[in-house]
Amino acid sequence: MSIQSPGSRLSGPTTQTVRTTADRTARSGPVTRATPYADILAFAASVLVVLIYSQSWAAPMTGYGQRSSDFLLNFFYPAYALAVGLVLTRPGTALQALSRSPLLLALLALAALSFVWSINPDVTLRRVMALLFTTLGGVALAARWRWTTLTEIFATAMAIMMVASLLLAVLLPDMGRMQTIFPGAWRGLWLEKNSLGENMGLAAIFMVAAAIMVPKRRRLWLVCAAIAAALVVMSTSKTGLVVLILAMASMVFVALVKAGRVRAILGTWITVVVICAALVVIATRSDLLFELLGKDATLTGRTEIWSGILRQVEHRPWTGFGYGAVWTDNSPGGPQSWIAYEARFSAAHAHSGWLEVYLSLGIPGLILLAAWMVEMWARSFWAAYTRLSGWLLVPMMTAYTLTMLTESITMNWHSLRWVLFVTLALKAVIGDQDAPAKVVAPFARTRRPRPL
Repeated sequence: MSIQSPGSRLSGPTTQTVRTTADRTARSGPVTRATPYADILAFAASVLVVLIYSQSWAAPMTGYGQRSSDFLLNFFYPAYALAVGLVLTRPGTALQALSRSPLLLALLALAALSFVWSINPDVTLRRVMALLFTTLGGVALAARWRWTTLTEIFATAMAIMMVASLLLAVLLPDMGRMQTIFPGAWRGLWLEKNSLGENMGLAAIFMVAAAIMVPKRRRLWLVCAAIAAALVVMSTSKTGLVVLILAMASMVFVALVKAGRVRAILGTWITVVVICAALVVIATRSDLLFELLGKDATLTGRTEIWSGILRQVEHRPWTGFGYGAVWTDNSPGGPQSWIAYEARFSAAHAHSGWLEVYLSLGIPGLILLAAWMVEMWARSFWAAYTRLSGWLLVPMMTAYTLTMLTESITMNWHSLRWVLFVTLALKAVIGDQDAPAKVVAPFARTRRPRPL
């Protein structure tokens, strides 16, 4: 008679039970782990950084321009602290991102160096410090998060602003809609309608990108994107609407180049033809373009400002007048006075990202900015063909490039657009090992586990 030990007696059923459990686990997919509290706090801190730099809270807190805004500066200090804290969670990645972005470092160094020749060195020094901390916000976001989470962070912050703007426009029209100029146009949280249109255009881009990059929340983000696009329409901002349409068109280009070699070639060819045709129309029928945009030939006085800026920069072509020093200089013989004389009104900024940098940092700043933009477009096109991040990079670069033609959104302190651009630029440099485009199929049907 054979004698079995207790271990051998139990080995059969126990082994079978273990195998059955393992088989069920393998069929049902990986076990979902709870998100650590540290990541939840970091996500919330990142959303708060985006909200602070959006300045969407400024207009309601000042009664839409009826009260002094001097106290608002204090609200940016928490963003400084949050950015430092986020960087400390990934210090090595942050240093790697900066070390691989020499053009950004050169632009920041030139802005700081302009203190030496600035027409208002005290103002330049203060604003350079604000610019550095604002840039740190972008460094923190790029170093801390992967592309998918980063996209949802911006989309979440934009969704908060979208809901608040919608509620203000519907429930409190005295605040959420324009009253004197362009009466009835929606402005939401901002002072004027164009700001709502531009910000909701960015929101729609982020939300569509999030819907593609994070399929499990696709319906949520697509609904949010539709609402954001509707707010662009309700703002009556034609510039914002045109930028949004072209950004969405660029996402169609990304879809084509990710759909296979033949479609990639076709999409590239169509894009080149459309761009060339657009340049021909701009060069030969600019009046038609102005009519479509509802603008006059001066672009609502912008060309007169630009003419005045170009005349003033002739005096300091290689240095400019110092970072952030021009528009608060009220001296009778200063560049701001002469620009106001040329334009026949006093402007608050250059209404052009390129001319703003030219006015502040001269030709060297302009060359560095142009080189950085070329680098970013090259990385964006490469991502369109090879990376999941192309869904966000290409439309955002489209929107940013178009907007900076007529708005001063480059190297601005306490500006969400500068945080956004720095974040995308640094993330494009360091990446996060995204899956290749041929593996990623965001619109493919997800296979369900087989029933047991």
